[in-house]
Amino acid sequence: MAAMEPSPTRDLAHDQNSPKNIPFDLTFEILSRLPAKSIIRFQSVSKLWSSIIRSKDLADSFLIHSKTRPRLLFTFKHFDSRQRFIFSAPEHDTEENSSTARHDMTISDLVSYYIKSRPVNGLICCTRGSSIAVCNPTTRQILKLPDVTLNGRDMYARLGYDPVQDQYKVLCVMMHDGFDSRTKDNIEQEHFVFTLGCQQQEWRKIEFIDVGDPYTDVKGGVCISGGIYYVIGHKKIARFDVRSEKVELINAPQEDMLNEEDIKKVIVYHSSDDISTINAHCWTLVNHQGKLGGTDYQEFHLMRLWIQEEEDESWNIMTCDVPTDWGDLFRDKGLSSPGEIHTGEVMLVSDTLESSKPFTVYYYDMIRESFRSATVEGIADSEFRRGIHGFGKRNRDMLCFPGHIENIMFF
Repeated sequence: MAAMEPSPTRDLAHDQNSPKNIPFDLTFEILSRLPAKSIIRFQSVSKLWSSIIRSKDLADSFLIHSKTRPRLLFTFKHFDSRQRFIFSAPEHDTEENSSTARHDMTISDLVSYYIKSRPVNGLICCTRGSSIAVCNPTTRQILKLPDVTLNGRDMYARLGYDPVQDQYKVLCVMMHDGFDSRTKDNIEQEHFVFTLGCQQQEWRKIEFIDVGDPYTDVKGGVCISGGIYYVIGHKKIARFDVRSEKVELINAPQEDMLNEEDIKKVIVYHSSDDISTINAHCWTLVNHQGKLGGTDYQEFHLMRLWIQEEEDESWNIMTCDVPTDWGDLFRDKGLSSPGEIHTGEVMLVSDTLESSKPFTVYYYDMIRESFRSATVEGIADSEFRRGIHGFGKRNRDMLCFPGHIENIMFF
């Protein structure tokens, strides 16, 4: 019997010329480039891997790569099963007309929580009554913050990030809405701040110095370069500096800032000579290439993008004509703009998830004045609705946010 020849594939573990262990730096680099779900699952490989995966260094490295892969975040709730569903899908490139959503997380505790502002580095701020929570869909963790004392007031919470000190903070604003208080002297407005990861896990009251009347409501919210921006009233925007914890007010662009040519277009479409009867709709704050911006549209005909110039805090206004068939679509679907995607296009979505139909998103390019649509599969399909979760065919209220990124930071 002939002697067995050695196998051409040798066991590297017994090769004296091969390393017995993968170098730490190489392990770290490999992990930082893996899909988030794989990284989370690999915590069970060993104590060393678990320690690496839960380290801040790996979370920071992963976040750098993740920012090059922005996603769309979708969330809706189902009261019968008391669950909130969170999906995400890659943002559409200019040539793409479809994508497939991934079911990231199902949460029972957050079904009655509200989400009023965009995610910040993949983290979501949720509110309900006196409760505030921060959710990370990537790690499937929920951090419930200490409850606040409302004393009958309304409460608004916004999450922000300071890139200088590398800190996440939640701003909580409480006040009467002006109807309950009856007088502006009785707004009882207070501002509190909570720092995530701080040893002192409590709310800290900060002083708010306002040269005008106290505001009575908070709308929207976007974090840009260490500042949380939100709309107050009809003529002001507030900016909370996450690092200094100071609030300043900014004059918002006025609705009467249309130029003569745009006014003529709107009057022709509206069949009226009275420009005062023409209202702006869907005023939304957006992050426009690192600058504060806002979008609105006039009578579903003229779309505008407001961009704040950093030098003098003036507003640069770009307008775009909406084709007639798109104007009808805006009206019928009740579209609103949650912001821009990585292509620079402004995104428009309906707030309704229709049963057994792909979710459609719309984009317009203010530079080229071009419009397009794309679909997101996997959210409203029958398999997910009936076969897995069984919550029937009824339409659902949908929230959608662009610019979502995966973050493996653990609370």
